[in-house]
This record gives sequence, structure tokens and C-alpha cells, in this order.
Amino acid sequence: MEPHVNWDELPEAVRTVVEKRVGKVVSARTVEDGITCRTALILSTVTDTLFLKGTPVSDRSSVEAQRMEADINAAVARVSPALRWEAVVDEWHLIAFDYVSGRHADLTPQTRDAAIVADTLRRVRSCRPPGGGLVPLLAERYRDTLGPGDYRALDGSSLLHTDTNPHNILIASQCGYLVDWAMPAVGPAWVDAAQTAVRLMGYGWAPRDARAWLSGFPEWEHAGQATKAAFVRVVCDDATARFGSYAEQENACFRALLS
Repeated sequence: MEPHVNWDELPEAVRTVVEKRVGKVVSARTVEDGITCRTALILSTVTDTLFLKGTPVSDRSSVEAQRMEADINAAVARVSPALRWEAVVDEWHLIAFDYVSGRHADLTPQTRDAAIVADTLRRVRSCRPPGGGLVPLLAERYRDTLGPGDYRALDGSSLLHTDTNPHNILIASQCGYLVDWAMPAVGPAWVDAAQTAVRLMGYGWAPRDARAWLSGFPEWEHAGQATKAAFVRVVCDDATARFGSYAEQENACFRALLS
């Protein structure tokens, strides 16, 4: 992954347009997290602070990801910082958000953040997918590995984030925010919680403790065992097809959801 572009390395035309919108930038801090953009900046003026992401328009996949973030923002307003504006300047696609002065979630065992993360995911349940088919179905993401009957297991009407790694969960004043809605999907209500439980195991949680955390989500508890098993099988088959033996550690965590 290429290093992120700093503020003073952006084209002059880009910096000029940004400052026309927000005022003179007096400080700029580069955020190195994130793989769907070439620049991620915390910009401060005398009176305000915002978060700016950008990517060259030649990087079509990253532009599509950023456009998805912009298009879905109104739908996830209860759990995500508000979009300020979107622009294309001098071959750069830019999106600017309200800045949340927080920290990334701690997913290690015994973390107090586990309850905040759970509350954040429950708040997502109140968000509805925007109309017009903007957000793809989760089943379509795994279409190459779906077996007979698997489509039904991944069917649902809930808006999903699908990438709840700690860099995408900000915590400020004991409130959680989900950021980087670059690859949402529509599917079963329990998917984000199940994937987060796998993340917890990846950070050292015992499987039984991760399952206990997951049991706090009624949607997962009420899902049939066959449905859960189909989800785990499809996700594991997809990961193996893409990453081979490197996927086995995480696949083992997915399978541990069923124990």
C-alpha cells in the first residue's frame, strides 16, 4: 500500500478549493489508516476541524468506494459523522466529514469498549438502506461460492457495514461511531455482530466469551442453526478461494461461532 499523501503534497488547485470551502487551513494531520483512499487528513482552521479523504479519479475502485460513502451517509446519520461535501478537483475525488475527536475501539479481552461496540451495532439496526438498489445484496458478494439454498441464508433487509475492524469504530465520550461505509450490504440483521465476534476472537477473546458477547444480539440467537452454518460455510469458502491457507486462522474463528 502506498503511503498517504500529505496536505502540502496535494495539488495546489485541490488545496485552494478546500480552503475556499472551509477557510485557511492552519494545521493538517495525515491519518495513515485506510486502504480505499490516497489521502486522509484532519484539517483545522481557526474555527473548525474536519476530516478529508481523497483519491485520484484514475483509481476507479477507490472513487466508487468514496462515492458509496457519500451516497449512504444520510442513511447512517445516527451512527456516522455527517458528510460536509463532495467534490472533484484537478483529477482528485474528495469527500469531507464532520470530525469526531475520538479513538479507535479496543477489541482486546476484558475491554470496556465491548459494550460500546455492541450498542453501536444495535443503533445501526435503526438505519434503513437507501432506495434505488444503491446498496448491493450480501448474497451477491458471495455469489461465486453460494451452494443450493445458501442465498436464502444470506437474505435480509438490514443495512450492514461489513467491515467492523477497530479502525472503523471510533469512540468519543463513551459513544461509538461507525466510519468508512465503503462496502455496505443488505442482508440479515445479525451479520455485523457475527463478524465482530470473529474480530474479537482475532484479538484474543476465547471463543466462548465471544459467543457470550454475540448472544446479546437477539437476531443471532433467533437465527436457525442451519442458517448460521450456511453463512459460516459461504464466508469461509469465499476466503479460502481468495487467500488460500492464509484464511484458515480467521475461518477457524468463524467456525467457532457454531460451537
